[in-house]
Amino acid sequence: MNFICNRETIQKCIMSSERVTGKNSSLPILNSVLITTNKNSLTIRATNLEVGVEFHIPAEIKKEGSVAVSGSLFSNILSNIPDEETITVSVIDNVCKIITKTKNITVKGLIPDDFPTIPIITNGENFTIQSQNFIQGVKSVIMSAAISDIKPEIASVYIYQKNKQLVFVATDSFRLAEKKIDYIGENISHGVIIPVKNIIEIVKVFEDLKENILFKITKTQISCTSKSAYITSRVVQGIYPDYEQIIPKNNTTEVLILKQDFINTLKLSTIFSDKFNKIQFIINPQQKKCLISTKNSDIGETESNLTVNMSGEPIEISLNGKHIFDCLNVISEDSITIQFNESNKPAVIRGVGDNSFIYLTMPLTK
Repeated sequence: MNFICNRETIQKCIMSSERVTGKNSSLPILNSVLITTNKNSLTIRATNLEVGVEFHIPAEIKKEGSVAVSGSLFSNILSNIPDEETITVSVIDNVCKIITKTKNITVKGLIPDDFPTIPIITNGENFTIQSQNFIQGVKSVIMSAAISDIKPEIASVYIYQKNKQLVFVATDSFRLAEKKIDYIGENISHGVIIPVKNIIEIVKVFEDLKENILFKITKTQISCTSKSAYITSRVVQGIYPDYEQIIPKNNTTEVLILKQDFINTLKLSTIFSDKFNKIQFIINPQQKKCLISTKNSDIGETESNLTVNMSGEPIEISLNGKHIFDCLNVISEDSITIQFNESNKPAVIRGVGDNSFIYLTMPLTK
């Protein structure tokens, strides 16, 4: 095998591919990327058997062939020759030589025939969405997904169609985020549950692109295809929790506050919060009082009285400060509303004027 290609282009693909590979001592081939020539282009593949990625980039092909090389090693090499515009790669007996104007590097490869096949989905349901819309949907909710795999359904992001919108949902049972994206396309009869670890890799592949992504869904797999990239992931076979039933239909207390003022107060409060990130809210619209306080027996305590617009009944409730911060980081509006029902019911946070996003956080017990 022998080819010439742009160093920066192949480096980006190798770096994206290398993130999928892992440290697998029992199957060393999974630590590698597979590079294959194809007429006037290169195909670069990587998989960890959960996620598979494939990139296509232009190249001048001198001799066809393939090689499997360590993804992390190849990525490190390319990162340390930044002044080179092009590289020449030749392979003989699975030994890969990388040649530039000033450098000659030799890398031992693995037998390419041992590299696992990446599934190609040809059937199932299809839908197309602009890459940046998909990424916005995922990034708006992913912080709420469970970290533990004990319950795979909630260690995931759930995507489904509702009327003319795609709905992205994640919850760890302590908080919940839902984001709706306008969608005009093929009808999707059922939703898809994508493991959070896998959807993070999908986002990384497409976050710099501004083009449409074609999704194909089966009972066990989902594939995502753009002009230059293909990625496939296992999906969770299960039923996502009926989360809509826990979203409050009304409220007894509402607070409207400038987001930046709220963030500034939370930053001070979290200095004194305990290991549970507990922040107490004391709200009394009749007395025009909105107190936020934290207390740590080892450090001290703080109390802030915020200037807000509020209405409804008095309430005292404790919430997780980190969960609130995570929510505020994805709200772009300058003002937010926080709605309460009772001290044992979830608080609901929205950006003012934005009906596409809703965030619920459960109260902490006293």
